[in-house]
Amino acid sequence: MSSRPIFVEPGAPAPTPGDGGGPVVVLASGRQRAAARLIDVAAVTLAMMAPQFLLIGGVIGVDGIGVSSDLMMVMAVAAMLAMIWLWMFLRVVRLVLWGCTVGQRIAGVRVIRLDDLRFPGWKEAFRRWQPTWGSHVSPGAGPWSDLLAYRGDERTRRCLHDRIAGTVVIRFAEAEPVRRAVLAATLPVAALATALGFLLIT
Repeated sequence: MSSRPIFVEPGAPAPTPGDGGGPVVVLASGRQRAAARLIDVAAVTLAMMAPQFLLIGGVIGVDGIGVSSDLMMVMAVAAMLAMIWLWMFLRVVRLVLWGCTVGQRIAGVRVIRLDDLRFPGWKEAFRRWQPTWGSHVSPGAGPWSDLLAYRGDERTRRCLHDRIAGTVVIRFAEAEPVRRAVLAATLPVAALATALGFLLIT
C-alpha cells in the first residue's frame, strides 16, 4: 500500500517524513488560485468571443448578397459548436493532458488526483467543473461555499469542486518560468486582436 502524501502550506517548513511517510507536496497558495481563476475567466471570455465575431462578420458579409437563411443557420450552428469546443479544450481537455488550465499554468499550479497524485482523468476533469451549488451545501450559500470549504480544509485546502472530483491543487511554479511568462504575454495580445476584430466588423 502506498504511503499517504504529506501536504504543506506554501512557505511552511517541509516536514521530514518518517518511516512509512509519503511524498511531501506543496499546496497552491490562495493568491495563486485566485489569480488562476481570474486569468481563466479572461481566457475563456476571449476564446468564446472569437467565433461570435466570425459569425457577425460572416452575416454582415453575406447579408448584402442575398444568401439564404439556411446558410446563416449553418454558420450560427458552426459558431456554437466552436464555442463549445473551445470551452471544453480550455477547461477540461487541458486538465487531462497537462493538469492545468491556461490560468493555472500561468499562476504556476497544477491539479492532481488526491489518491495517486496524477493528472485528473476525464471523469475527474468533468466532475470538477460541474455545478456544485446545492450538492454539498445549501443553494443559498452561492459561491461563498467554495471559500468556506477551502478555509475549512486544513490538510489539502480543497474547494467544493475539488472535493467532488477527488482532486487537489498544488504548486508547480519552479519548473517552467519561461513558458509561463510567454503564455502570460499572449493574453494581452489576444485581447488587442479581439478588440481590433470587433472594431473592423462594426
